[in-house]
Amino acid sequence: MPLPLKPGYNFNYDRQIREPFYEMSSAEEYTDFYGISYMISGERLIYTPTFTTITQAGDIVFIPKHLYRRTTYVSDSSYERILLKFNDSMIDGLISTIGQSSFDALCSEHVIRLGNETGKKVYSILMRIEDEWKHYNNYSELLIKGMLNELIITVLREHTVGGFNLMNIEERHRELADAIKYVKANLRDNPSLGETAAAVNVSPSHLSKAFINCLHSPYSVFLLNEKIAYARILLTGSNMKISDIAAEAGFSSSSYFSDCFRRITGESPLQYRKKSSIH
Repeated sequence: MPLPLKPGYNFNYDRQIREPFYEMSSAEEYTDFYGISYMISGERLIYTPTFTTITQAGDIVFIPKHLYRRTTYVSDSSYERILLKFNDSMIDGLISTIGQSSFDALCSEHVIRLGNETGKKVYSILMRIEDEWKHYNNYSELLIKGMLNELIITVLREHTVGGFNLMNIEERHRELADAIKYVKANLRDNPSLGETAAAVNVSPSHLSKAFINCLHSPYSVFLLNEKIAYARILLTGSNMKISDIAAEAGFSSSSYFSDCFRRITGESPLQYRKKSSIH
């Protein structure tokens, strides 16, 4: 998990490629610094105390100060993202020009979908920041400050003018995000499509289409992958019996759990546990 700003630094650049089923073990606190996250590929589910939403490739997220934030997987694919962290000194001139309220408005969007042209501009700026970060010296922070301000202004300008399709996707995906959250919280009960749909106040057919259209996965496949992913965590992070793990992950029997686990991972739960304990 990326750490807060290092002592003596006002900025941090982090680029990560994560394997499928990567899940943050705990929430990260943004204390006296902001964040900007840009998704290069894949999808992530974002949890905060005030909202839950999904971010996809090409999305940018402005993260305010004083926020607890956690992300987890929503599909069985890997993802790549860039995360910038910075304190007030990196945007003091920008704030004095545009006003704190304008920047706060960007942070309140939660997730912004950039149009193709704006996305290319933003990615180009990020690549210049990355190059400067790799060759950091006494002049780098001043140069990065200019590029960071350029990035924010680029997004803010398009957001204000409306020339491109910047779209807050939280509302579009609220039902799906709530459904995913419900599934994760109720794996032991093996929630059906109908039960999950009822929990988020939509019809089963509507929710089924949302999973296929947004996650490219039927609900049943998503549920099974969630159960297996949770079982993996229990196998490597606890001493629970296989039968207890099967029950905790929502499987009707140990044999059925083992069959599903082997079908998806290519090995038995016990083999997986032994292999993981070696590393």
